[in-house]
Amino acid sequence: MRESRLFFLLLVAYGWLFVFFERINNPNELVRVYAARALIEEHSWSIGRRVPAGARFADIGPIHRDWGYVNDKALVCDDPGARPPFCAGKLYAAKAPAAAVLGAPVLAVLRRFGPLKKTAAVFALRWIWVILPSIVFWLLLRRYLLESGVSADVALFCTLAGALGSLSLTYGQMFAGHQMAALALGAAFLAGFWKDRPVLVGFFCALSVALEYPSAPAALIVFGGFLLHRRRGWLGAVLGALPPVILLAQFHWSAFGAPWSTPYGHLENPAFVKDIEPGFLGVSLPTFERIRGSLFSPSLGLFFWAPWTVLALAAPFRLRRHVPGLTACAVVVYYLVFQITHALWRSGWVIGPRYITPLVPFAAIAIAFAFRRTTILAGLGAAGIAATGLASAVCQGFPLEVQNPLREVVWPLLSHGFVPRNLLQALGVPGLWSALPYFAALLAAIILLLGKRPLAIALFIAITAVQWLAPAGDERSAARFLAAQWEPNPPPGARPF
Repeated sequence: MRESRLFFLLLVAYGWLFVFFERINNPNELVRVYAARALIEEHSWSIGRRVPAGARFADIGPIHRDWGYVNDKALVCDDPGARPPFCAGKLYAAKAPAAAVLGAPVLAVLRRFGPLKKTAAVFALRWIWVILPSIVFWLLLRRYLLESGVSADVALFCTLAGALGSLSLTYGQMFAGHQMAALALGAAFLAGFWKDRPVLVGFFCALSVALEYPSAPAALIVFGGFLLHRRRGWLGAVLGALPPVILLAQFHWSAFGAPWSTPYGHLENPAFVKDIEPGFLGVSLPTFERIRGSLFSPSLGLFFWAPWTVLALAAPFRLRRHVPGLTACAVVVYYLVFQITHALWRSGWVIGPRYITPLVPFAAIAIAFAFRRTTILAGLGAAGIAATGLASAVCQGFPLEVQNPLREVVWPLLSHGFVPRNLLQALGVPGLWSALPYFAALLAAIILLLGKRPLAIALFIAITAVQWLAPAGDERSAARFLAAQWEPNPPPGARPF
């Protein structure tokens, strides 16, 4: 497939629909946008203050006044002897700082055209720092695989499955740390194993941590794999890592009083504090519930939403002394272990286990180097595109009570014509017709994977049937709730519930 056609296909799939509910106020994304705005308007990491308001406390400040309440914050009490959340003090985003730093220049440009609007800010930040970089990354990864001797079919299939049939698609349309960390780790891998750029290896490894703290072990794996592969370049890598490391230290020191003090020690939401209490930093021994829920359940499971990733588990046994492939396998193993041992494994409102989004490109790399035949990969990859693609067309996370999102939320919303904002909808094209380019891109990817392979088609049908026939709840309350939050409400041509 020509690269220009693949670029266009990915561009439509990632960028056609603007899935955003301003009234839901997704904290995972918006607290980072609040922090970016604070940097350019307040010249501070602080996004506001918590002050006494009678028997309770209230969050105040220009950003909260204009954009409203947002969750997922850290609170530094004015009284050193007090503990969050029952104290007055400064509020910060309970996130690593790099996304806010990257977003600040974008918001500064938007601000020149008038007061910042939340929706416009999210739209610009998604395109500049997530959507376009995701597309470029997957194109570069395919080129790397081809130059490394992987067959054209396998390289294309891994690219399509990874880009469109996984967490990468959902979180590649959100200004959050998951996909941005995945891109930084992937860039570090390509810089080290493809282009031999030690400075960039160090920079992107450190940047991944500055984007999302749990990336640290994965960054060490990529860094160690690079040194084992090249056997030189450690000094350049260390120097390259300094800017993100300095950024992290400055944020921690100025906000929380010490370079090693993170937002996790100052969470203002008591429910979040309780969630991460078990074990060490929320990590404890895995349980059957975590393993089943994280990997197999319709509500969350990685192998349910991206079944092709299961092949990565077999990849280490097919790779001998292949340092790039084994490095990718090690990253996959780390994220799987992290997911099933962490107290927050349920991940909130999600499509798939969002915390392990950075696993996706490394699963694609491991599979590409380990497998030469494409039948199983094609069938599983196509099933992932169908499930994740349809789910990502209506939201970026399902309420916790949903058992099978495909049947309880996706089908009800799509069958009623609820489609997110897009160019054709803005021109008055109603219902599902306005999303036709998006669905056409998904269908094209599925056809490219399946081709004329009877066994792959049979596997695709079987897995898709399992996904849609998996047990589901009887209620459609989640679909009705999301429909009530839709913008515009209702969308043109939609039938009310």
